[in-house]
Amino acid sequence: MEDHIQDIENQTPEAENTGMQQPEGRKKPNWLSRILGGEVLQSRAVLRQVPLVVMLCFYAILLVYNRYRVEDLTKERAATLERITYLREARIELQKRYQESIKISQIAEMLEGTGIGITAGPPFELVVDGMDEMLK
Repeated sequence: MEDHIQDIENQTPEAENTGMQQPEGRKKPNWLSRILGGEVLQSRAVLRQVPLVVMLCFYAILLVYNRYRVEDLTKERAATLERITYLREARIELQKRYQESIKISQIAEMLEGTGIGITAGPPFELVVDGMDEMLK
């Protein structure tokens, strides 16, 4: 009886043989297990590409940095142009006020009541005794 039990244990059922086995020419794809297990990172093809990947990462960081820097400079330029426009308008307004206040007709009107008056001719030279000796 023991011989019979051993024969049964050694035999495999035919259902298992036909349904579970895969053909020998086809292998089960194990790319997912290779990636998750880290085998891919140890292959020579990947290790040769590490400098390229590092360079691409550096360029990507540089590209992002440049974008933010240009954006900041553009905002700063817009603010500066706005300030320049404001200052030009303020200068024109002040110049207008100043020109209005210095018109000769207005000055003449202000001086009429004081008796000073405005001279119509050129200024005259003051002669001081002994000035020639001091300048030498």
